[in-house]
Amino acid sequence: MHSVAPPPKDPLNEPGPWNAIAKGYDEVVFGQVPALYDAAIELLRPEEGDRILDIGAGPGTLAVRLAPRVGHVVAVDFAKGMIDRLHGHIMRSRVSNVEVKQMDGEDLEFEDGSFDAAVSMFGVCLFDDRKRALEQMLRVVVPGGKVLTASWAAPGVNTLLGVGEDALRVALPEVFSERRELPTENAETCASELEEVGFEGVVVQAFEQSVRFASVAEYWDSFERCSAELALQATRLDAEAYAAATARAREHLLATCGEAHFELVCAALLTCGERPLSAA
Repeated sequence: MHSVAPPPKDPLNEPGPWNAIAKGYDEVVFGQVPALYDAAIELLRPEEGDRILDIGAGPGTLAVRLAPRVGHVVAVDFAKGMIDRLHGHIMRSRVSNVEVKQMDGEDLEFEDGSFDAAVSMFGVCLFDDRKRALEQMLRVVVPGGKVLTASWAAPGVNTLLGVGEDALRVALPEVFSERRELPTENAETCASELEEVGFEGVVVQAFEQSVRFASVAEYWDSFERCSAELALQATRLDAEAYAAATARAREHLLATCGEAHFELVCAALLTCGERPLSAA
């Protein structure tokens, strides 16, 4: 018998593109929609003294905000560029209870029941094997402990990313073909995925907030600096082809959004559940 080769891994599930955008992602995202991270903390309802795991922590957008409210935060990410930015925020914020580790979120190197809660803001939703990642989250929290995951809403609702994705399809149609719905854009799927691995009391909370941009130039600068997909294309195209593609994207955005200021909607789904006490 001939063995069947596994499908190629999505290059966006490798650290390279995320290392490439770490600086821009941090500078744009860390302070862009603080209410989103406040909403996640409120839904999680951590207690003073809790030990929290932040998976796919990026530059520490949640971890640094969470630290003053709990006992200890362990923040993990597989991209060294993001880890370096996270260390910078820890120093500037002067928090002393955030521990940082470079680690694959699908293969957590912690003992069972090590944390009171585990959180992943836009991390697990992008993983190759979400089921494995959620099983890992279930394993590392104590019985009765909570988990929370965040995923982006569908682009028709989450226009903050949606209009940029539309521009990419116009700019590089041979690369970005017609978009298919992602499972984690659906609230029922988000809930069922947690329930299927053993979480109970699962709730999904929608978040929406308008974000204002002074111009298409301002929006595109923020989108380009945060897009791992664009960073990947920058390594595959020569400089002239990349510049032409981004010019087509900006032209499409001008036709869509106009030359004056405009507002887009940041929309996300926050899904929270508990490890059953019977798991003790």
